[in-house]
Amino acid sequence: RVFDPFFTTKDFGTGLGLSVVHGIIEEHGGQIEVESEVAKGTVFHIFLPLVHFDQGVVAA
Repeated sequence: RVFDPFFTTKDFGTGLGLSVVHGIIEEHGGQIEVESEVAKGTVFHIFLPLVHFDQGVVAA
């Protein structure tokens, strides 16, 4: 649920941050995974595809 729009466990904020991040990563062909343990913490793994410039991508 952490990637659902407007999901939050706090009394403040919009709950859109991780939803926006998830959308951006997916739009770029990537994935995001989350691991969480109570009293230990949370780890996010972000995977993005490698792009080679010889495949027609123009540098900015």
